[in-house]
Amino acid sequence: MERPSWAPVVLSGALPRELSDLLAISILALASLESVFGQLQPFNQPTWFATLLILVPMTCALAALSNSSKTQKEELALFAYGGAGWQIQLRYVVRGFVVAVIGLLPLWLKFITTENLFSFSLVLLLASAAVGGLSYAAPALKRTRSLAFVEQYKG
Repeated sequence: MERPSWAPVVLSGALPRELSDLLAISILALASLESVFGQLQPFNQPTWFATLLILVPMTCALAALSNSSKTQKEELALFAYGGAGWQIQLRYVVRGFVVAVIGLLPLWLKFITTENLFSFSLVLLLASAAVGGLSYAAPALKRTRSLAFVEQYKG
């Protein structure tokens, strides 16, 4: 059986669709709104960036962990369909990145309107969204590499 293209496997789960994803977006959006309307200059203060680097990965990882029982069946189906492990992991990285970008949208909009396109603040936001994507994929990596997952796949 020929393996399918990577695009259907990755893009099938790229958009946030679970309640936990929406809650993670809400948490990040509230923190972003507080920063925007709190008249703070977020990345001029090192403590805000440190808070952002803690908040985004923890929120994304918690969102990924909260629906792990349902996603394990989905991952098994993707493996049975012929999807590779890296495709499934990329799918979670993209979803976590999307969750982080949407959640930090108030900050994105503030910096796009007040600074130039290649500012340090936007680079830091992009880096925090990438870290959010990687942390969203970490529980899935642990789950798909576990012995229990392999036994269910064989069985």
